[in-house]
Amino acid sequence: MKKFALYFILGLFSVSIFSSCSSSEEDSPVNITIPTDVECCNAEETFLAYTFLNNSYVKEIPSLRDTIGGKYAVSVYSANGKLHLGYNDLFFAVTKISNQGYVRNFTVTDITPIMTMTAMGMKHSTPAITVSKVYDETFPAVHRAWVSYVMSTSDKGYWELSYKISTNGLSTVHAPSQITVDALAQGQTWLKSFKYNDTTYYLTLVNPKDYQTGINTIEAYISRQGIDKEVPYALSEDKFTIEIYPTMPDMGNHTSPDNKALTLQGDGSYMGQLNLTMTGTWDIHLHIKDADGNTVAGGEGLSDLYWTVSI
Repeated sequence: MKKFALYFILGLFSVSIFSSCSSSEEDSPVNITIPTDVECCNAEETFLAYTFLNNSYVKEIPSLRDTIGGKYAVSVYSANGKLHLGYNDLFFAVTKISNQGYVRNFTVTDITPIMTMTAMGMKHSTPAITVSKVYDETFPAVHRAWVSYVMSTSDKGYWELSYKISTNGLSTVHAPSQITVDALAQGQTWLKSFKYNDTTYYLTLVNPKDYQTGINTIEAYISRQGIDKEVPYALSEDKFTIEIYPTMPDMGNHTSPDNKALTLQGDGSYMGQLNLTMTGTWDIHLHIKDADGNTVAGGEGLSDLYWTVSI
């Protein structure tokens, strides 16, 4: 969900609740108690957290619920409460069991996705951010991390997810819980890998479902697989440039103007500009260059390294 849309919805919701404070309980659109508790959020932070976590965009993943010291409840959310191949946002929230107030300060660390390959008797992880950050400073009760799954759940293997969460001097380790990772729609490819200096790198495309016709901000991450494949693959410390060449394979591979290469940002993401001139299926061909401009993977034009998206 784009932030301007999010804030528009939050603004309408906040106005609705504030305007209902003097009305009868029957007229109130929601019934939220604001705890007078230093551990919990104030009224504005509570409204914003409640709205975000109860909209049509995110839903809770029940298997990832937990409690901390019998005092706090932990909930984990994703888009539609599901997980799929490639990039997935994970949102964390903590509430105080005694009064249901959203807790302001907590940390989530050691976020660890593990795939058990049943037929091969081996395990591996996937690209992930293992420490959450506050999703938006205006509502600190919601934290965000992400996982990019390299394969879907099947009879060949299953995924589990664990994490550690702490607040107000208490903590718990959520034991590995089995989760379902769905395949993408046929023809869609949002995660690619390449080899460089005998190391495997993963190219994660962020939320291509948000794309529309015209100019889009394109965001991606480059993660590096370590020696221990059961450790989540961290963001690469190497500096690359990702040049893009979008084409429509069903329309004679015509391309589009005004595309801009993805470059490294301060938060570790890569961002550029993608122009999708019409609806349909697009192949986003990739040309990866190192800091000196040397080709690392892919190439100019119709390279064999590409994401596939549909709008």
